[in-house]
Amino acid sequence: MEHKQERKEFRNLVQVEEARQIINGLPAILGRKKTGLENALGKVLAEDIITEINVPPFSRAIMDGYAVQAEDTYACSETSPVKLRIIGELAAGSGKTYKLCGGEAVEIATGAPLPEGANAVVKVEDTALYFQTGSGLLEKDLKSQKVLVYRPSTLGENVMKAGTDILKGERVLRKGRKLGVREIGVLASIGKAEVLTLDFQVGILSTGDELIRPGGKLSFGQIYDANSYTLKAGVEECGACARLYGIVEDDEEAMQTLLKAAASECSLILSSGSTSAGAGDVMYRLIGEMGELLAHGINIKPGKPVVIGLIKGVPIIGLPGNPTSSLMIFNEFVAPFLRKALGTKSEFKIREKGILGTNFRSEGRQQLLPVGLIRGKVYPADRGSGAITSLAGADGFIEISPETEFLEAGTSVEVNLFGKVQKPDLLFSGGSCLGLDLLEDLSGLSFRMLFTGSSGGFSSVSAGTADLAGVNLPSVVEDKTGKKALLYNVPTIKELGLSEVVLVKGYKREQGLLLPLGSKLSGLMDLPGKRFINRNLGSGTRALLDFKVSELAAEKGLSFKEFTASIQGYRSGAKSEVAVCDPLREGKADAGVGTRGSAEKAGLKFIKFAEEEFDFLLRKEILKTPEGQKFLETLSSEAFAAGLPSGLRVYERTGECLEFE
Repeated sequence: MEHKQERKEFRNLVQVEEARQIINGLPAILGRKKTGLENALGKVLAEDIITEINVPPFSRAIMDGYAVQAEDTYACSETSPVKLRIIGELAAGSGKTYKLCGGEAVEIATGAPLPEGANAVVKVEDTALYFQTGSGLLEKDLKSQKVLVYRPSTLGENVMKAGTDILKGERVLRKGRKLGVREIGVLASIGKAEVLTLDFQVGILSTGDELIRPGGKLSFGQIYDANSYTLKAGVEECGACARLYGIVEDDEEAMQTLLKAAASECSLILSSGSTSAGAGDVMYRLIGEMGELLAHGINIKPGKPVVIGLIKGVPIIGLPGNPTSSLMIFNEFVAPFLRKALGTKSEFKIREKGILGTNFRSEGRQQLLPVGLIRGKVYPADRGSGAITSLAGADGFIEISPETEFLEAGTSVEVNLFGKVQKPDLLFSGGSCLGLDLLEDLSGLSFRMLFTGSSGGFSSVSAGTADLAGVNLPSVVEDKTGKKALLYNVPTIKELGLSEVVLVKGYKREQGLLLPLGSKLSGLMDLPGKRFINRNLGSGTRALLDFKVSELAAEKGLSFKEFTASIQGYRSGAKSEVAVCDPLREGKADAGVGTRGSAEKAGLKFIKFAEEEFDFLLRKEILKTPEGQKFLETLSSEAFAAGLPSGLRVYERTGECLEFE
C-alpha cells in the first residue's frame, strides 16, 4: 500500500529580531582542551597567557659592529677616532662569553648577546680596523686586534635590552582571544608548546538524495555537497570546532540515527536541506518528535526554510539547502551566536580604510608597515627590528611606496587586515599597573597597551597618538605652610600647556623597597653601600623615590648627590618592575623599588615608604565616546574598588575629572 505524504505548510514566520533572540537564547555548552601550537590557529584561548620569560631573554645587538662601553667613545670624532682593543667576536647563537673592560671592544653580529660590561654597539660602518706601521695607520687589516671608532655612541645605542619586546610576567594574550598568525608567533616566542583553548563542537550534516561528496563522480541529477565544507570553514573561522557527519539521504530513520549521534557528541548541530515545507523535507518534523521545535521559518529572504530547535537539550539549526542561502543565513545568525558563545569579536573583513593618526616618516624604500586600527584611526605598530609584538599590536599593514618619504596625520590610508582581526577599543600608553588588567576585564573593553612610562604617556596623549595614559608623575610644590610636598600630574599638564585633555583621578598605590625575603634592611636609610636596582628616569616611581631620598639626605645633613653616590646602582634605570624583581630573586642586587603588588607577585619582601596617585590622562574627545564613558563608569564602580589587588585602593577623588583651559 502506497504511503501518502501530506505537504506541510510553514508555521507562522518569526520576525528577524525574534529569530535573533531565539538563537541568542540557545544554550552554549563550552569545553576546554589542550591544543598544540601547530593546531591552535583559529582557536579561542580559554586562559590568560602570562609569559614566564623576557623576550628577548638577553640584551642583544641589533646591528653588526662592535660592543663597547659608550663612555669610551664620547670624545671621538671623524678626525680624532678612539682606539679600542678587540678581545673577541660574537655571532648570533654563540655560546662564547666575554667580560668587557674600559678601552676594549668585541666584534658582534646582529642578534648576538651583548657581552658583560658592554652598554652600546657601534655600527661597523662607523669603525675601521688598523695596525701600526712605520708609515702610519693602514685600515681594513683582517688580522688587526684594534679598531678605530669615528662616531660617539650613547648608552643603549643599537642594543635591544632583555624584555624590550615582551616583559616577564606580562599578560601577552587575554582569555577569549582568537589565535591568528601573529598570536601564534607571540606564543612561540615565549616558548608555549600548547595552550588551553575553548572547545565548542559543532556537528555538520547535509541532507538530500541528490548530494555527493566532492571528488566523487556525478550522476545525472546529482550535485556536489558544498554546504558541509562552507559551513565547516565558517565555524572554524569563528573559532569553534567543526565535526563533519557527511551526507544523509532523505530517510527519516537514517536522519534520526545521525541526529542522535551528533546530539551526544556536539554542543550545536547545523544541518542543511530538508527544512522547507515540501513533502520530502522532514527535518522540522524530526526535531519536533525528538525534542522541541522553536521556530520554522524566518521572515527574511532567504530565511524562510530555517528551522530552530533542541534535541536532547542540544541546539540544532536547520539551514536552507541552497549553498548561497545557507551561507547568508549562517553569517547573519549563526556566526554571531558562535562568536558570542566563544567571547570573540572578530569580523569578516579583509581591507578597511582609515585615517592616519600620527605623522610617519618612511625609510625611502617600499615598505609594509604594521599598523593598529582603532575607531577608524591608523597608528604605526612597529617597535623596531626583531619585535614579534609589532605583529601582536597590529591589525594589518599599509603599503608605502619608495617615492613616499612622509605621511602626514590625517592622510587616508587603506589597511590590509591580518584576516579576521579583533580590534582594540582603546589605545593605552604610560605606566603599567596591575589595576589596568582589572579595568580591562570589568569594562569588557579591549586595551592595546604601549607601556612608555609616565613621561611617554604625557607625550603620546598630547600628540594624539594614544587615547589615554596611566600617569603618576609627581612635582615638588610648597604647601600653605611653606613645606615641600608632592602634587601629582597637574603641574606637568600645566607645564606642557595641554588644554585638550582631561585628567581622571585614579587610585592610590603603595610604593616601597623590594627586598629578598631574608633581607635585614628596614628602610631607605639602610641603602648606602648596598646594590640597588632603580627605575628609569621619566617614570613616576623614580621621581617619587628621588623626592623621598632628598628628604632623608636633608635630615642627615647631606646633599642628594652625596647620599645617592653611596648607593651602588642608584643611577640605574630598569624600565619595568619585572626588571627590578628578577635581579633581586637571583641574588644580583640587595634592594629595588616598586609597588607592593609587584613584590607579592615576585615573592619578595616589601617595605612601604609612600603612597602615590595613579591617574589617567585622556584626550577630551575620548571622554565623550562610548568607550571613554565605559572606562569612567568602570573606574568608579564598586566592583573595581572591591577587586583591586593588594597595595591599590580607591579614595574619595577616584573618578573625578579635571579639565584644563
